[in-house]
Amino acid sequence: MSAGVIYMAWGDNAVQQAEESIRSLWKHDRSFTVMVVGDAAAGEFFNGHKGVEFHQVDIDPFDATKAKGYKFLAGRIKPLLAGISQFERTLYVDADTLFKRSPKIGFELLDRWDVALAETQTRSLVEGIAGIKECRATSDWVGSKHILYHNSGMIFWKKNERTSQLFDLWNEEWNRFKGWDEQVALLRALIRSDCMFLTLPHTWNCYHDRDSHLLHHWFGGGQARIEKKGKYRVVPAERPKDARKLVKVEIAPGRFAKCHEGDEEKVMEHYRKLLERRHV
Repeated sequence: MSAGVIYMAWGDNAVQQAEESIRSLWKHDRSFTVMVVGDAAAGEFFNGHKGVEFHQVDIDPFDATKAKGYKFLAGRIKPLLAGISQFERTLYVDADTLFKRSPKIGFELLDRWDVALAETQTRSLVEGIAGIKECRATSDWVGSKHILYHNSGMIFWKKNERTSQLFDLWNEEWNRFKGWDEQVALLRALIRSDCMFLTLPHTWNCYHDRDSHLLHHWFGGGQARIEKKGKYRVVPAERPKDARKLVKVEIAPGRFAKCHEGDEEKVMEHYRKLLERRHV
C-alpha cells in the first residue's frame, strides 16, 4: 500500500521551505516518496530531485487585490489535493514545517480512521481569523462560536469515497466566502461529510518546537505564502555534543558543581569571581 507526503509550493520562500521540510522528513525516515504541487518555477526546482515527484497546477493561488500578507489563497489549492495525490495514504503538510519524527505514527491511525488532523493551537470561531462574516455564519450554523477548528497544515487521509466527498465539500465550502483562511471552511466540510475523522492534540502540528510531537510548524508568519524571495526560517545547525565526561568540582566547602573534564579550573575561577562580587 503506497503512502506519501505532499506539499504545496508557489514562490521562492515556499520552495526553499518545502525543501528544508523534506530534508527533515528524510532525516527520520527515507521510506516516503514526496510529491510537490506547484507552478512551473517550482517544477524547474524540484524536477530531477530523487524521491520527489512534481505535479504542476495552473491555477494561480495569488490574488493581487488582497492586502499584503493575504494574497495567497490556499483554499484554491488544498481542496484539490485528494484528487491530485497518487498515494493510497497521504499526508499533506505546509511548507513551513519540520518533522520531529517519522510520520508512520500518523499513517497507522488510518487503519481505523479516514482522516486524522490536529486541532488549532490557539483559535476558536470567536476570534474570527477567517473573517467576521464567515465565522458568524459558521457559528450560527454550528450553534456555538466557541468551537475549535482544525489546522489544515497537517492532514492524513486515505483514498476512499468518503475522503473524496470531504475534499469536494471543502472546495464547495471555501467557494462560499473565498477568504484567506481555508480552515473554517474545512470545519464545515468535516461536519457535513461522512468521514470518520480523528482530532489530534495541537502538539502534533505545533508552533513551539519544545512541545512538538510530529511537526514543528512555523505558522502565523505567512513566510511560505509570499511571492518573492525574502526572509524565511533558517534552522540552525545542531551543536556537536561534547564527548568529554562530566566530573564533580568542589566550588566551596560542601558545595559541588559538575563540568566537563578539563574545565575544572575554569569553573572554579568562575565561582570564585561570583563570591568576590557578592562580598564587595
